[in-house]
Amino acid sequence: MVSPLALQPAPPPSRGPQTVAEFIQRVNAEPGGFRALNQDDLRKQIEARRNKGETDDVEMVDAEDDDDEPSKANELLTAREELMRTITAAQKTAATTLDFISLLLSKEAPVQAAATLNPDLRNIVGIGTLGATPLHAPTTLTQSRVPDNKMVAIGMRLQAVTKAAESLGSAAKKLEGEIGLETAYWNEVRAASERGWSVFRHPEEPNTMGVKFGFSNAAPDFKANSIVPMRRAENGSVSLEHGRMTGISKRLQVTVSQGGEIVGQSRLPRPLDDNVEEARDTVFAQELWHELNREGRELQTYGVRLRKDVVAYVEDANKTISFQLVTLDDNDFSNVPESRPEDAEAERIHLTLKILLLNAHQKNELRRSAKSPPGANKGPPPAYDLLSPIIIDRQHDKAITRCIHFFGTLCRVLRLGGLGASVSMTEPPIGGDSTESLANSLLNPTPAEFDLTLTPATTLRIVAKTSRPFGTRFQVFLLKPDESHVNPLVSAYPPAFHPDPDNHDNFYDNSSKLFQYICNAVPRALAWHFKGFLSTIFQDSSKLSIDAFSKALVDNTTEVGIHFDCKLIADGDKVVPELHVNGDYLHLSKRVQKEWVYGHDE
Repeated sequence: MVSPLALQPAPPPSRGPQTVAEFIQRVNAEPGGFRALNQDDLRKQIEARRNKGETDDVEMVDAEDDDDEPSKANELLTAREELMRTITAAQKTAATTLDFISLLLSKEAPVQAAATLNPDLRNIVGIGTLGATPLHAPTTLTQSRVPDNKMVAIGMRLQAVTKAAESLGSAAKKLEGEIGLETAYWNEVRAASERGWSVFRHPEEPNTMGVKFGFSNAAPDFKANSIVPMRRAENGSVSLEHGRMTGISKRLQVTVSQGGEIVGQSRLPRPLDDNVEEARDTVFAQELWHELNREGRELQTYGVRLRKDVVAYVEDANKTISFQLVTLDDNDFSNVPESRPEDAEAERIHLTLKILLLNAHQKNELRRSAKSPPGANKGPPPAYDLLSPIIIDRQHDKAITRCIHFFGTLCRVLRLGGLGASVSMTEPPIGGDSTESLANSLLNPTPAEFDLTLTPATTLRIVAKTSRPFGTRFQVFLLKPDESHVNPLVSAYPPAFHPDPDNHDNFYDNSSKLFQYICNAVPRALAWHFKGFLSTIFQDSSKLSIDAFSKALVDNTTEVGIHFDCKLIADGDKVVPELHVNGDYLHLSKRVQKEWVYGHDE
């Protein structure tokens, strides 16, 4: 068995043939090959080589022998160099081995090892830095170190166990905190789902939950921005990653100004604690603001003006209603604003806009579900009717208010003249309390009816109808007092009437034309009334007649009588009727003229 620590140099390569094949190859390379070889020739060549250096006689040799001499000299030089290299390698290996063994012995016997250790190696490495102890025969030094090594090993193990325990504790604490955050997050997600919000995996991020807070039938821009991811905040709550429309809480505010001063304003609510509800209300307010701007471009003739960040409706020279999208973060909710006289009106307008926008969403749903004919060009959706119903409704209320004031004043004036005039108003109530019914009542207001009784035989029914784009228009119908009598105005002064009820000539376009007709009808009704009244007093009533204008009652023989007239008098921004009665009669054979005036201020 070869020792692993054998220090013999490696043997040089042999110059002879190593195998039979190599020997045959060399023999074949000689002239003549195997055929030229014989024992006698070989012996002669060996003796000649031995005696070559001893004789000075010149031998005649073949040319082949001269050619072999240089090659043999080269082979000898090569062999000498290989031998020298082998000797040098052996010396170096022996020196390295000696230094290695001396360095190993320096651990146990430093004095003996120092005698054979290379001084340069000793200066660089030092003695006692390398040692080798047989396992089967431990030394006294190693036995004394066993307890220390065991304690060190135990200490290292304890440190590793302590470090692992600390890591596990930290991981457990972190995991516990993560579980708490995840629990809080999913509790809020579940709560949002239980409140009716549509919670699902976000279509663009399958690993993230999303919530839909907008309206399916809203405008395309607002519908596309009504789905947001539900991120987990640092405290575990749900944080909505708002898009470009719902990042800041906003609301629509209605302001009523009169004479340049604010007399009414809708209140702004505090931002909601529920992020989903707050995002829903914000995107709803933004859509409402967007649709108001779209519709406002078509309502310039109604007095709507689009200003910077404001949509304003100029109701008259003194009153303006403006709409503005306000950021809630910029408002101070600590101070409660003082109440103003038109605050309720501003709140009513704000609520009406919300109802109309919800109704527009419902119409979009019906339009989407309805089957459209093939090839129909849908195009962009038209602007919603939001502001126009409010404008028409306010104009309608103003017209009804003017009628109530005028008819009441007229009845009071006629009562001063001794007539039992009266007026009654009938306005159908709004049917239902649903959003659709409320919106329909605003888009299609129910007509208001007035029954105006001037005399017992003369009763007028005025119907006020409101529609877009005509506004409030009036129809006048003459009612019969009973089956045996006829309303005298049918022949004396009939209202504007056309057989076709849808014809525009069947209406009075505004209240001024209506009041003018009534003022012209009053004297004619009074003339026919007093003609019948006097015919019951005087036996010969054939002398009394109505003049050509149907405004006077005259005596055909004496040409005296009573003349009636009704005039419109301006009273601030309103008009009021004034009754004039001119008496032309004989007193002590003298003709006397006298005028009685019955006004609203008497």
